[in-house]
Amino acid sequence: MRKQYLSLVAILAISFSGCSDSKSSLTQTPNINKLSFSPVELSTTDEQKKVMRVSDKLTVTYSDNSTKEYSLSYKVLAKMGDKIGSGTMGLMTDKNGDAILKADGSEDISDGPDGNSLIHVGDKDYLITHMEERPGELYHTEVKVENDTLKAVDTKPVDLSAMGGTIINCASTKTAYGSHLGGEEDYSLNTRYADKNSPFYKDCDNLSADDEGGKYFCSYVDGMRKYLGDNNIDKNNGYNGDSFSPYNYGYIVEVQPQSDGTTKSAKHYVTGKYTPELAVMMPDMKTVYMSDDGTYKGFWKFVSDKKIDKFTSNWEGTLYSAKLNQTSDANGGSFDMSWIKLGHAKDSEIKAMVDSKVKLTDIFEIKKDVNGTCEAGFTKVNEDSETECLKLKSGKDKMAAFLETRKYAAYKGATIEFRKEEGLTYNADKNVLYVAMSQIKKSMEDNYKGQETTNDIRLPANACGGVYELSLDSDYSATKMKALVVGKPLNKGETHADEYYCSPDGIANPDNITYIGHNTLLISEDTKYHVNNMSWAYNTQIDSMTRIASLPIGAEVTGVDKGVVSNKGVLFIDQQHPFKDNPKNAEEKKPNSTLIENATDEELKAVIGYIDGIPAEVLK
Repeated sequence: MRKQYLSLVAILAISFSGCSDSKSSLTQTPNINKLSFSPVELSTTDEQKKVMRVSDKLTVTYSDNSTKEYSLSYKVLAKMGDKIGSGTMGLMTDKNGDAILKADGSEDISDGPDGNSLIHVGDKDYLITHMEERPGELYHTEVKVENDTLKAVDTKPVDLSAMGGTIINCASTKTAYGSHLGGEEDYSLNTRYADKNSPFYKDCDNLSADDEGGKYFCSYVDGMRKYLGDNNIDKNNGYNGDSFSPYNYGYIVEVQPQSDGTTKSAKHYVTGKYTPELAVMMPDMKTVYMSDDGTYKGFWKFVSDKKIDKFTSNWEGTLYSAKLNQTSDANGGSFDMSWIKLGHAKDSEIKAMVDSKVKLTDIFEIKKDVNGTCEAGFTKVNEDSETECLKLKSGKDKMAAFLETRKYAAYKGATIEFRKEEGLTYNADKNVLYVAMSQIKKSMEDNYKGQETTNDIRLPANACGGVYELSLDSDYSATKMKALVVGKPLNKGETHADEYYCSPDGIANPDNITYIGHNTLLISEDTKYHVNNMSWAYNTQIDSMTRIASLPIGAEVTGVDKGVVSNKGVLFIDQQHPFKDNPKNAEEKKPNSTLIENATDEELKAVIGYIDGIPAEVLK
């Protein structure tokens, strides 16, 4: 009987094989092997420098070696200030949903659209877009396809009043269960500036004219005051107010659209307080990585106690900080990576600490070093562009781990030397994580300024930055880190050096990065070192790179996200603050200043848009 069964299987297999060249329903659709974008040429005229230009053609190569070509174009979904249904895109609002007004009485319209998440729920599609502003703002926009064009139907701000609002919302990712994860890049809300007992304290009523750090800190406090309507913020009590606390910002924020048009939202305090660019959740739905933007920053991992497979406002798990061991300084460097445990908690525990209006000196004693040395009993650390002397107070380990995450990690010997650590994205095809280091300099150099305490990263300076690949084990824990691609600074007299600081044939200051599948990593720029910020398609199999977008001068590439609406493929690319950043050449001069100075009001409007024409099968 077994022999007869096997013979029958063999006959059927031969029969099916014989049908493979016919139009039988058993014919398998070939897989996508390669994506090839037509290159966007460098701008050579003022008109080209002023407009958005994208690849005009995509060639898809399949596993049977067949190819298909698709025509591409860029389409605008919305400009900041557009009236869309019941709302105004980019209008900054307070906790009551009322418009925040500028000094001249006009409405404050953002020019900083950043992270985008296209999410399908029920029978509708929503785009969550956050604004990189102080206070922060997230918009919830219903979109649909009409006449093969994506249209915005209605937009409104996400109500974040229950969490006290948010600030400087930067890049974002989507979870597998359909929510948006964005980082609060609260650069200047370092609590050392808020506590009167800290030697770094800033008095917002008495700042010196050259105190740039103080001006930023005070502007952040003022931005949240406007949002909260809190006029009792006490500079003598840690800048705590009736509702404001500096400890309430610097975390990962989650927003999930609901089928009834509402949203759920949460602030995940267990991911730690620092300057998070964004978070990305691994396929185990337990491990989450967070990057940290600035100088002397860390790299973070959160591991949930249980799988997160639906929106949950109260995450619980363990927070870790990376420790590097450098193995090479060539071409951006290579490192072994391990992890230092900081603490275990749940969101509600840490939120209670925030609500208690704690101050920095309730957690640490803090002093300045004297000639590079800390007094006895204090530990010298480098953190957020400063050298600090810290002494942890008894019983404050958990509070330190989650409210003073970077200080505590440095205190425990973690690597707090990353510089401009920005985009994160996961490649499931290779089980690797990519992280963008916008610049490889300052704290990533060898013993920067002769002040470093751990000196784990010792690299030659490269102001153009690079993208790193992190190897993951079976538990999605990063074990190794190496540079994948780095930019190239130009010298005076070299080709393009009259207009460019970094070679336009490679990346400059990579920021948003997105793996779209099919061995294709999108690398997007936030730079003043190219005349136009660019997006690149990097083939992770053959290490080739193609320029696929050139933005208007002065505009940062943000909001890169892929998705499908009504079987239409959509690749979002936003134009943040166009005509604002003035690009430099190799001599750090600004040869295109006239274009910036003569920008019209219409040109200055930021844009949410997308590359149109990519087939849905590529972006699913």
